[in-house]
Amino acid sequence: MTLKANNKGFQLMSPHGIMDINKEGDFTPGDLLETSIGACSGLVFRRLLANRGINYSELTIETERETAKEKPNPITKVGVHVTIKGNNFDEKLLRRLFTHVYTNCTIAQSVKGVIEVEETLDIVQTLDVEQTDSPSGSI
Repeated sequence: MTLKANNKGFQLMSPHGIMDINKEGDFTPGDLLETSIGACSGLVFRRLLANRGINYSELTIETERETAKEKPNPITKVGVHVTIKGNNFDEKLLRRLFTHVYTNCTIAQSVKGVIEVEETLDIVQTLDVEQTDSPSGSI
C-alpha cells in the first residue's frame, strides 16, 4: 500500500482501491483503527460460525471509540457491538463462540494493553427467515 500526500491529507492507494484519509470529511486515521478492530472481530466471528456450520440471516457490527481528554487525544477504548439475526440459534453456543473472538482477532491483540476493546453480542431470533452463511451478510 502507498500513502501519497495531497492538498487535503493523504490518499491511500492499494490493489483494493483508493481511499482519502484526512480530518476534513473523509476517513480519519482514528476511523480506520476503529473500523479495523470491528472488521477483524467480525471476520473472526464469521469464521467461528462457519466452522460450526451456523447459518444466519444478518450479521451487523457497530463500533464506537473513546479518546483521552489530553492531547494528542489517543484512542483509549473501542466498543464493538455485534448483532446476529437468524432462527433456531443455540444462544449458549453462540455466546461461547463469541468469547473466542477477542483472543483470535489480530488487530485487537495488536492494541492489547493500550486500547481497551469491549465486545458485546446481541442475538435476535427470527421466524422462518432465509439464512445465509455467505459473505452477503453485512459487516
